Amino acid sequence: MRSENSEHQRQNTEARIKGLRKSEGKAEYVLGMYSLILVMVLALASIQIMQYKADSDIAEDALAASCLAALDADPYRYGLNHKLVINDPVSARGIFENALRKNMNLDDSYRPLSGGNGYVSGNVTIEDFRIYLIDGDEVTEYVVTDYAVTENKGTYGIMQTPSGSIVRSAGAYARVSFDTEGFLGVRVRACKEAYAEMLACPDGNGILRTD
Repeated sequence: MRSENSEHQRQNTEARIKGLRKSEGKAEYVLGMYSLILVMVLALASIQIMQYKADSDIAEDALAASCLAALDADPYRYGLNHKLVINDPVSARGIFENALRKNMNLDDSYRPLSGGNGYVSGNVTIEDFRIYLIDGDEVTEYVVTDYAVTENKGTYGIMQTPSGSIVRSAGAYARVSFDTEGFLGVRVRACKEAYAEMLACPDGNGILRTD
């Protein structure tokens, strides 16, 4: 014989079990959704990091190519003694600027052209530009800005560029900065630098080298 109380207690117990199972089901669903969202965020972040790396490589290549273009050496003097001479550092900067606009698809204001590269958001700023010349054991560094040229002297094998590269031949160093748009439209200020030099070989051929 069952009492009404025992029947009532059993119904309450079954109701509590069902309620617990329902709560556990909701908790698992919520945790599953959060896990899925976390995986998606991590995947997007990974894709963005890979995109940053690819954009960084493209920007560095463009900058290095522009530095190489600035090495407009005197071909007559190089043909005589394989000595690389850049007669006009200011003109070299002008060549660099033209090459930079072309290589990075920029307009005259250093802003990306319509349909150009996708890694620059806003204008590109030339932070630093330097020309290096070798004369025996002496290295001359020309810091070329929009307003002036500053000349510094150093010793061959010791003088370094701002990036830490030892100057071994006539070369050009540059550093630029620009905004790049990243994850969720966040803009990040990127800074890139490159150094290019031309090394003379005994056979008279020049080797272009970039760091």
